[in-house]
Amino acid sequence: MTIKSFRTKATKAADAILAAGSDDLAAIEAALAAHFPHGPGALSKAEEAFRADLEANGADAANSLLSGAIPAARDLLSLVLSNIQVLERFVDLHVPQMEDGNNFGVTVQMTVAKFLKDTREELGKKLDAIPAYYASRADAVDKLGLAKTTSSRTKTETESNSAGGKDGDESKKSTTVSTEEKETAQAKADYHRSQAVLAIDVQCYADLHSTLQSLLTGYVCVLDNMEKNESKLRAPKGSSNSMGMY
Repeated sequence: MTIKSFRTKATKAADAILAAGSDDLAAIEAALAAHFPHGPGALSKAEEAFRADLEANGADAANSLLSGAIPAARDLLSLVLSNIQVLERFVDLHVPQMEDGNNFGVTVQMTVAKFLKDTREELGKKLDAIPAYYASRADAVDKLGLAKTTSSRTKTETESNSAGGKDGDESKKSTTVSTEEKETAQAKADYHRSQAVLAIDVQCYADLHSTLQSLLTGYVCVLDNMEKNESKLRAPKGSSNSMGMY
């Protein structure tokens, strides 16, 4: 496969991403509306809802709102990151041969390429941070001292052999299995430890909301940069055959 064919594939892929840009932005806005019902500056309302959720389902149960918000944010971040990588490939493969003069278009390419890279790296950090929520919450729940039931299973095998006798040689084998369950009583819930679990959920909610807001802003700026600089990105030295992105 030639470099030219890769350039052609990158151009088609970039065109498809840009054509679907409005739909992707609408999906981010829809996720914000669906998974973050408590408006800006209303984390106290989210805390009240989460407290009711904990009381109804137990501290070791998943937060019902975050159970939907986390995968939605993760999917959208992954989609946008992948799209930006394709756009980076498109820009890089349209950098012309190095020569003297008429380099303004190349400067535009380099500027847009840097913006794409910076945006991708920033959003990548937000995606990497999501799993930390589960570890923090697990540790906080563990410190609550919730009642636990443990089970142990013991298997004993005995074998005996005898020679001669009325029935001749005999070999006997028996197996005994016993199961024991132990339950530890729940300690009195410490107020501050309970608040720690609640605070972790609220912080995750706030972080996810901020992440999707940043995703929306970052991606709309990516699409805007690509659209505004389309001619220079596609043909930095100028071309009478330059075609539109859409």
